[in-house]
Amino acid sequence: MTLQGRIKVSYSGYQKHLDLIKSGEAKAKGAKIYYTPSNKTYYLLVGLEIDKPDIQPTDIKRVSGVDVGQRYLAVETDTKNQVSFYNGKSTIHQANHYQRRRKSLQRKGTRSAKRRLKKLSGRERRFRADINHRVSKQVAKPNSLIGLEDLTYIRERTNPRRKGGKASKKQKKANRKQTSWSFAELQSFIDYKAVLNGSLAIKVDADYTSQSCPHCGHTSKGNRPNKGLIFHCENCGFNLHADLVGARNIAMRTLLVRQDWASTGSLSACPDDSSGSSDVSSDEAKAMRLLRFMELRWTAETSPNHIAFSD
Repeated sequence: MTLQGRIKVSYSGYQKHLDLIKSGEAKAKGAKIYYTPSNKTYYLLVGLEIDKPDIQPTDIKRVSGVDVGQRYLAVETDTKNQVSFYNGKSTIHQANHYQRRRKSLQRKGTRSAKRRLKKLSGRERRFRADINHRVSKQVAKPNSLIGLEDLTYIRERTNPRRKGGKASKKQKKANRKQTSWSFAELQSFIDYKAVLNGSLAIKVDADYTSQSCPHCGHTSKGNRPNKGLIFHCENCGFNLHADLVGARNIAMRTLLVRQDWASTGSLSACPDDSSGSSDVSSDEAKAMRLLRFMELRWTAETSPNHIAFSD
C-alpha cells in the first residue's frame, strides 16, 4: 500500500526457490520489505517453509566433528579421516579492521561519523554472514550427522579475563579476538543447511575436547603446551594439530550419539548414562557422559567401547 493506493509488481527471485514453490515442495510463509539506502532500492524478502521427512539412523552415511576457533574458523574431520581446514586468518584480520574503524568513528562522535558508522556496521555484518555461509555450505554435506560443540556458557568455562582499565594491551587484544567472530551464527547456518541436504547437526559437550588425547584418553591442560598449535600428549607422546584433535574428539562423541540413536530409536545429544537411572541431576548426568567420552579412542586397539578409527 502506497500514498497513491495499492500497487502490484512482478515478483522475481532465486530460481531454485521459485522452482520449490512451483513444485509444491515449499510454501511462502511471511515476508518483509528491506530498503538499501546506498542504491535506494526496496527488496521483498519472502520466507519459505519446506517440509522435510524425518531422518533415520540408516539415512546417515557419514559422521563428522567440527571444531571452531580463531586460527581456523572451523576444522572438520569425519570418521574416515577426511579433513578440512577453513582458515580464519584473513577473515579475522578483516574483522579486526572493522573493529578499529568502528572505534575511531565512535571516538569522533560527529553526525557524519555516526552515518559512516551505521554503514560500516551493515558492511561488517554482511561480511561475517557471507563468510559463515561459505564455510557452512562446505561443512553441511549430504547424509551426514554433524557434531558441533555446545558453546553454551563458553565464556564462563574459560579462564576469567581482566577487563576495563586494569587490562593490559595484550589482554585487551586477546579479549577482542575471543569475541571477534560469530560462531553461533556459523553453527546456525550449518544446522539449517544440513537439514536441507538430508543431514542433521547436533551439539555435543565441548568440555576437554582440546585437552583429551584421542589416542590414549589422557586429559590434561599440559597436553596443550602454551595453548599452541601442536597437541602433545604427556602420557603417550601422541602429536597432532591441536584443532584437529578437537575435531576428532567431537567426531567420536557424535558417533557415540549415533550408536545410541540406532540402538534406542531416540536421538539425543546426551547419550544415556550407564546407570540407567533417571534420579540424577544434570551435573551428574553430564559427568557420566564425560566418563563415557573419555573411554573413546581413535585407534581400535585401545578403545574400551570399540568406537575407534585407524590413522
